[in-house]
Amino acid sequence: MMKIAYFDMFSGVSGDMILGALVDCGVPPELLRETVAILGLKGVKIEVWRSEAHGIAAARVKVESHEHHPHRSLSSIQEMIGRSTLAGEVKETALKIFQRLGEAEATVHGVDLEKIHFHEVGAADSIADIVGAAAGFHFLEIKKYYASAFRVGTGFVEFSHGRLPEPVPATVKLIEGCPVEKTSVEAELTTPTGAAIVSTLVKKEDFVPERDLTFITVGYGQGSRTLQDRPNLLRLFIGEQDTTGELCPTTVVMECNIDDMNPEFFEYLMDQLFQAGAYDVFFTPVQMKKNRPGIMLRILTDEEKLQSMARIVLTESTTIGIRYHKVSRITLVRKTVEVDTPWGKFQVKIVALPDGTCRMKPEYESLREAARKSGVPLLEIAARLDSFLEKNPPR
Repeated sequence: MMKIAYFDMFSGVSGDMILGALVDCGVPPELLRETVAILGLKGVKIEVWRSEAHGIAAARVKVESHEHHPHRSLSSIQEMIGRSTLAGEVKETALKIFQRLGEAEATVHGVDLEKIHFHEVGAADSIADIVGAAAGFHFLEIKKYYASAFRVGTGFVEFSHGRLPEPVPATVKLIEGCPVEKTSVEAELTTPTGAAIVSTLVKKEDFVPERDLTFITVGYGQGSRTLQDRPNLLRLFIGEQDTTGELCPTTVVMECNIDDMNPEFFEYLMDQLFQAGAYDVFFTPVQMKKNRPGIMLRILTDEEKLQSMARIVLTESTTIGIRYHKVSRITLVRKTVEVDTPWGKFQVKIVALPDGTCRMKPEYESLREAARKSGVPLLEIAARLDSFLEKNPPR
């Protein structure tokens, strides 16, 4: 089983709401204080207390800072995190969040990423929010993240740049491509810090999940504002997900029969389909009407790519029609990593098996290239690499 987190953002999300929800889910407040101390942030104090909103018990976390909101650069924040003694995974998560935030700010202000200076989010309290969240999720051993749609307010809010429309431009950029619900609440519901954390941790396809998740803990983090029409809370579910395999997005099988096409052209058709994102393409010999030999073309792809795949088939083959149907798939979690060996660099696919172990398989193209360059038989290269990976398994 794999531990997962689900952000239920019915009242938006902010850094302090995330910290509060983490504490309510079991993260010790002292861990947040230790994280701030490790970063060397001076004059920062973290207060934690029990609260409630609209009758719902919650945790409230307030990060107080006595510094006057310095305009820190992205590089200075990266250096601060990089030189700290925080766990490697905590550093990696925090740096990804700040990188995403920096890219959004640079785009909004029309400057190079290297020249961007954070304003509100460069302050000690915002750094504590982001790195504290990374530390909290690391403590809970979360490996996968899901979320509801972002909720945003209306009206205007005051920022260092002046009076800005809600949601502010940086937040708009950060939640681009994610599901968003516009409310009539005249307040900032989703802050840049909250948007940066959630949009970094949650992949776009994992918003509003339609899959079965088993929840074991729920925590509520309260925001600083009081809203009249709803509790100003972030609800965070902590649960488990079976790692036997991942349920995939809706998939379709497309197929057609072809009996009047030059066989030399099938390779080009296959290449075009793979380049367009097909999961699989294969040809099956069939005996068609009037006892003519032909080829059945089958394509496995996401439903959203149905039209683009159909255009390729109808343009690059002689068929005059395509049939398709939806199917369900479960796939093992996998990733491809680059491994340095005495014989060069190889691409290796790592597949997570249901029992928690992993299976490793070098990519054929890497083996073929190494054999060509070295003159060593491909079978020997493969045997050497298998032995190397067994003694030096990649992570």
